[in-house]
Amino acid sequence: MIKDKTDLIKYSKNGLYCEIADIWIDPHKPVKRALITHAHMDHFTFGCDEYFATYETSIILKERIGSQINIKAYDYGTEFKINGINISFHPSGHILGSSQIKFNFAGEVWLITGDFKRQKDDTCMEFEKVKTDYLISESTFGLPIFKWEDPQKTASDITKWIVSSPENTSILFCYSLGKAQRLLNEISKTNFKNNIYTHSSIYKMNNCYKKLGINIANTIQFDKTQNINEFKGSLILLPQSLNKGSYLQKFKNIQTGFASGWMSIRALRKRSGFDKGFAISDHSDWEDILKTVKESEAKNVFFHHGDSEALNRYLNEKKSINVLYFDS
Repeated sequence: MIKDKTDLIKYSKNGLYCEIADIWIDPHKPVKRALITHAHMDHFTFGCDEYFATYETSIILKERIGSQINIKAYDYGTEFKINGINISFHPSGHILGSSQIKFNFAGEVWLITGDFKRQKDDTCMEFEKVKTDYLISESTFGLPIFKWEDPQKTASDITKWIVSSPENTSILFCYSLGKAQRLLNEISKTNFKNNIYTHSSIYKMNNCYKKLGINIANTIQFDKTQNINEFKGSLILLPQSLNKGSYLQKFKNIQTGFASGWMSIRALRKRSGFDKGFAISDHSDWEDILKTVKESEAKNVFFHHGDSEALNRYLNEKKSINVLYFDS
């Protein structure tokens, strides 16, 4: 039995946990059962006995870590029951296969957003509005300073950046899964005609997206043994982990950029070491977090995965919303 209505889902250093179902959500350490919101590795841990995820997430995870994983896959909206609790996945709009997780127990609904975004993205399903009694929302960019521009404007800025420096090789760093595919999709809508090379980790995820029916622009797999002159005027997409001198030293004329929501902060752009920062995020900005809270019609809201102080203060002024805090 839960002690009171705020005890269905708890938070600990190992992640979010539903005691009745004995299941963790994106756990940080191996557990018996784990619900996985999406296939980014900071939301996944090796060694769990059993995993539950959307069909797309299960395919991507198998592509990344191997097919031996014991994972049960469900379509969006399909309910399954664990210890009397109805659980279902709903699109979160973060990346392909990403999900919100809905718990329905004794007529009471809890919703965990997972990482989510509300902007249009042709490479994944659109965020689904779900009504709930309790909302657990991410708040990665939970400050009023964060307000995303239209992604097509960002894509146009990227293409202008490349075309204006035809003697350079333009290297853009980004996440291999989700961000890279979204950037390629947005750039394909511009008039950019130059070659695009992608690191093997990105190329692999591009092919996985294609197998799952997502239209991704064709790219050339990057091979650093090629003649450096072949890359002049081209765009190379690399994971940010390779932003180091030893990897880039063979290039003579390069300009580097980084695609991230954090690049909307001028001070961070200057300190980043990149020549150019492009602010594009697969998380919601301030306005879309508030929009999501309102549309959920939740009277009780928790925040995690980010700075929630400003959100807590703002929502506490609205007497109809009860901002709750996880026990430490």
